[in-house]
Amino acid sequence: MTTMHSTVIICPNCQNEMYSFELTSYYVHSSIVYSDGETICNPPIMFNELILICSECNKPFWKDDAVQEDGNISKPDPGLPEAKDIIDLIPPFDSDRNFKLAQYYSGLLENGFANTIDREIYLRIELWHTLNNYDRNRQEGNTADLIKEKIISLFGKAISGQKGIHKSDKASSLFKSNLKKLIIIYKPENDNEHLLLAEMHRELGEYNKALSVLSEIKCYDNKNVYKKIVKAAKRKRSKVFRVN
Repeated sequence: MTTMHSTVIICPNCQNEMYSFELTSYYVHSSIVYSDGETICNPPIMFNELILICSECNKPFWKDDAVQEDGNISKPDPGLPEAKDIIDLIPPFDSDRNFKLAQYYSGLLENGFANTIDREIYLRIELWHTLNNYDRNRQEGNTADLIKEKIISLFGKAISGQKGIHKSDKASSLFKSNLKKLIIIYKPENDNEHLLLAEMHRELGEYNKALSVLSEIKCYDNKNVYKKIVKAAKRKRSKVFRVN
């Protein structure tokens, strides 16, 4: 069962008061997991974004910086606007939505919006996943997966619903630059995080580095994913792929 509550927030930029929904519990019927850690759930998990957009000044802010103490409310004031999501800034059927969203994330990084290492890592992973959306579900061509892909796209996850779309030169350049910077600041603390670091190297085409990181994993909590990433690295495959 999915339950949620409303939270009162105030924009740190213009002091506009808004509300935002927050999930307290949810049920996932099924999910698709990819080698870069991205998970697409059915039904989609919404309302837990870390970055919101002010309904008044249209500027981004970190939700944690705007939530008011004791601001939980059962029903929002009818006159109170709802905070927007980053995906609301780009039309849902824009032909190059992935790249525009990635450019937005990149702009936030360049402007110092991520004021902590953890926030920079979060943004760079979002940018990475967004640019990987060009390649998701392309290898399977599974009808059920493509239907799910289109559904998720309608909910704003920026996954292209058109076959044959590839990264442009600019998107590829941004993809590589972002991953290299992410690797520098990403410090894995457990086997799952080492697995993600290895995936970053693999997608950059740094297969020996990926295998070296994978060799440090001892517990194999995600043995199936581990084996698939090892196999892809040995075969010198760099594209993101589905692991379940």
